[in-house]
Amino acid sequence: MRTIIILVVIAVVAAIALSCFFVVDETEYTVQMRFGAPVKSIVDPGLYVKWPWPIDLLVRFDNRLLVLENPAPGQPDKEYLTKDESSGIGKNVMVTTYTCWRIKPSADAVLQFLQTMRDRASAEARLGDLVVSELGTALGNYDFAALVSTDPAARQWDKFLGDIRKVCADRVKDYGIEIVDIRIQRLNFPEQNRRNVFDRMRAERETIATRYRSEGLEKATVIRAEANREREEILAEAFEETEKVRGQADAEAASIYASAYGQDPEFYNFMRTLETYEKTLDDKTVAILSGTSEFLRLLNRTADEPLPVPASQPAGRE
Repeated sequence: MRTIIILVVIAVVAAIALSCFFVVDETEYTVQMRFGAPVKSIVDPGLYVKWPWPIDLLVRFDNRLLVLENPAPGQPDKEYLTKDESSGIGKNVMVTTYTCWRIKPSADAVLQFLQTMRDRASAEARLGDLVVSELGTALGNYDFAALVSTDPAARQWDKFLGDIRKVCADRVKDYGIEIVDIRIQRLNFPEQNRRNVFDRMRAERETIATRYRSEGLEKATVIRAEANREREEILAEAFEETEKVRGQADAEAASIYASAYGQDPEFYNFMRTLETYEKTLDDKTVAILSGTSEFLRLLNRTADEPLPVPASQPAGRE
């Protein structure tokens, strides 16, 4: 019996001794509480010593980068109103954001977080309300075209998010919280306005397409007219060159005919008359001419009338 008691005492002492040691993981910060009051904030991982329960208690916080989606998954997107001074009527937009945040990596910041936020749920509720408030204010200062536009010069997306991030970071700096980034996860129109917006966008694109087609048709007409003008110029130049060559050929042919006629006019007339017969007379030709016509001179010659013969060639030529 005495042995059992000794073993029980040893076990209790060992349990108490083991409870005096604790490990801080590299993914967490720890605050050591004594009788409900914080006595130490630990941000470095390792093995530490404390008084056993119920004297000392440990409060642990995640030190990793955390992501808060607002509104929470499964909840409807929140509706905001943009500025849009040009139209005089702001546009209703549905927005979902996500905020990347963490507890600052310092002992004082961890203690601040414990004293002001107590836990992650409270911190995210405060952050969510702050982001929603600043997002609505920022959207009221920007036109919709500054957020969504095909013109890069008109977009002010980085400045818009930077303004929200700066204000929110200043508002939570006394809570031991660091806001790393705030981004828009989804930006859309309310369901009742979406169809009208799409129709207007489609009409604008059709107007632009019509203008492009008109400009293309105008340019095509100009190009076609220029091509036709160049074609007519080329054809005119070709016709002029053709007439020039034909005139030179006719002149050369006339010169050859004149030269041939000058060498032996009678024989030339004889050959030309035969060529004329060949071209104009066949077995179906009926010609009514005077008997003294020069055209019928060869056909009306007598048997004893000699045919025209070539004149004798000049001396010295074969």
